[in-house]
Amino acid sequence: MKRILMVLVAAASLSAAGAASAADKPDCSSQKTAYDDAVKATKAKPDLSSCADKKGKEKSECEKPLKEQAKTDATAAKGKAKEAKMALDCCKNPKKKGCGEAAAPAPEAAPK
Repeated sequence: MKRILMVLVAAASLSAAGAASAADKPDCSSQKTAYDDAVKATKAKPDLSSCADKKGKEKSECEKPLKEQAKTDATAAKGKAKEAKMALDCCKNPKKKGCGEAAAPAPEAAPK
């Protein structure tokens, strides 16, 4: 009987500790959504449907600016994805290297 009581107390304390650690984790769903959206934007393809009815050189001249714009958009999206990944990582682990630097004020130079 004493053993059963000790096992029940141990099991209850472990489940309470597990619930407390789950409650301590921050909600990073908004950062996760922002990161997922940024990753999708990096994989976006240019819309070349407006050039479909053209042929040959005319078609390639029509597609060229669209492809270049898509390339610059993808480059910008990669930067946003990197920032979103860092925000997500910092949300999950605020003590990670590089996370506290943005929030901490820069030290001011002492007057002479």
